[in-house]
Amino acid sequence: MPRTFKATLFLIGTLVVLSLLTILNLVQTNSAERAALELSKKVESLNASNEQILQKLNSGVALAGGTGGSSAGGSADNGKYADALNDPDNILEAAQDLKVPADAKFGGTLRNYLGDTPKGYNWLTENSVDVSNLQSLIHSAFARRDFSNPDRWVPDLAYKVTVSDDFLEYTIHLREGVYWHVPNVDFSDPKFAWLKEQRELTAEDAVFYFEMVKNPQVEAGALKNYYEDFESATVVDKYTFKVKWKQKTYNSMDFSIGVYPLPKWLYTKDETGEDLPAETLGLQFNNHWASKYALGTGPYRFVEAKASEHVILERNDKYFGTRYPIDRIEYSIVKDPEAAYLKIKADEIDVLPSLPPNHYKNDIRDAKDSAFTRGELNHRLVDVFAYYYIGWNANKPLFQDKRVRKAMTMALNRQGIIDNVFFGLGTVQTGPFYYKHPANDTSIKPIPFNLDEAKKLLEDAGWIDTDGDGIRDKVINGTKVNFDFNVVSYDRPEVRTYLSVFKEDLRKIGINMTQLAVDWPTMQKKMDEGDFDAFTGGWGLSWVIDPYQIWHSSQADVPKGSNRVGFRNKRADEIIEKLRVTFDEAERLKMFHEFHQLLHEEQPYTFFYSPRATAVWNPRVQNMIINQTRPQMYSLPWWIDPDYQK
Repeated sequence: MPRTFKATLFLIGTLVVLSLLTILNLVQTNSAERAALELSKKVESLNASNEQILQKLNSGVALAGGTGGSSAGGSADNGKYADALNDPDNILEAAQDLKVPADAKFGGTLRNYLGDTPKGYNWLTENSVDVSNLQSLIHSAFARRDFSNPDRWVPDLAYKVTVSDDFLEYTIHLREGVYWHVPNVDFSDPKFAWLKEQRELTAEDAVFYFEMVKNPQVEAGALKNYYEDFESATVVDKYTFKVKWKQKTYNSMDFSIGVYPLPKWLYTKDETGEDLPAETLGLQFNNHWASKYALGTGPYRFVEAKASEHVILERNDKYFGTRYPIDRIEYSIVKDPEAAYLKIKADEIDVLPSLPPNHYKNDIRDAKDSAFTRGELNHRLVDVFAYYYIGWNANKPLFQDKRVRKAMTMALNRQGIIDNVFFGLGTVQTGPFYYKHPANDTSIKPIPFNLDEAKKLLEDAGWIDTDGDGIRDKVINGTKVNFDFNVVSYDRPEVRTYLSVFKEDLRKIGINMTQLAVDWPTMQKKMDEGDFDAFTGGWGLSWVIDPYQIWHSSQADVPKGSNRVGFRNKRADEIIEKLRVTFDEAERLKMFHEFHQLLHEEQPYTFFYSPRATAVWNPRVQNMIINQTRPQMYSLPWWIDPDYQK
């Protein structure tokens, strides 16, 4: 065979092999490309998912009250709770607030403080600020208002709420698998053995709250007025109950779903677990043995309280919502704000809701070298959703005439005190509404500081110095009475200072004032019993306004009620009553403005100022969110940095 022919055959064979290899390679390449394409799609999908996750993490993780977080009911229940928010009949919406950032570290102890040891923890009968702040951590309401948008109601103990078309009936669906904290009693005592069993929250507990509010024996004067149009609360099944009202009122929703249940299984029993007599249950409830144990269903449980020493909370591992970062909260009892400031500077507490004004001036506003300039402490100026006032007891002869009350306001140099005692941390208040709230009538100007005009008003009201001793007097019911009165005040340095300024100016117009500075329990007792001529007070304000509790004439004689100054005015009553059944916002605004003008003329209080607080915290506390509405210093989304060192 010629060599060239062999070479040709070899070449052809090689070409065939190469062709076969090429075809095989093409097949493999196409397959690989398809596989690569599929893989690429999966990667893109995964990246998209990761991006969504990262976006969620960057914006924070929403805690309980949104879709409900984790639940003792398991994933099926979580799905049910989430699906309920898509029900058009459900008035609850997903929460947008209380977010914990993705980089939050879990654990640690927050060292906070209280101004005094609470005298009890019955959430219905105790209404001090300290007790209210503890309640918001220890317990949960049926629903709550979203801090980022208070017009929205979001889930808490309830995952679904429906309302009848006439707004007279509310059907509230509770989560399953929510458990009350076990009371922190001494279980070495056999009489408490019945309390070891963990109890599930049921509709019976929910209805029990309403039963106690309406029980005439129960001392809950600050709340009872809101339930005058309440008809009934009934159990539908273990986790569902209905609330009915006699007539549609503006605030019936708040007082149907924005309230806290009470453990019926506890408050109907004595210490040994025996039933209390039904006919005296309300009386027993007022001073129930269990009131010394703060009990709830919330994210933190009460561990211990020692009078004048501390109150301790620990995270509730069985909480139905997502876990909050901080494990333990220790409240030191610090009655003096000056002492509290020394403690935070000495690294003994972490948070100070309000720095004494003189330290704001010296250590922040005018400081060149301080713990704040060195970064050892952080601070933020906060508009406090509240106002302060001096209340005049209209049940006492001295302050029954509105001309006298107006003279007292004219004698208080409000702007001067704000500037020189509080160093600008406040705005003069002209009435009962927060100065930035639409209900506040901005056309009403503050009554000016004017001692000469104050003298004229006092003379017009019959108060004249008839004996030349420098103190005005008047004959009342046949008896000569000197204008000499006491003012009960919470014992704080800035209050003592501004009252001393007030005392000197009153002396100039023939009035003698004596300051009675007392601790908070004593002051609360004196206010409850009407044992004062005047007192320094303050109101933390709510998003939705109902003046009834503080200003309606019917509340002036309620034991432990909020109309402590005995204000009675027929037109004010008419406005208040109409506001309760008026839903048109423009019309409500007109009535609020008229009411503001009326109180401006009557001066039942000398409306003093709306404060700005200097919140102070240790930099080890991270994510220091401060709400615009109450509770403002709410530690749930905060976290403790274990690596921080000064």
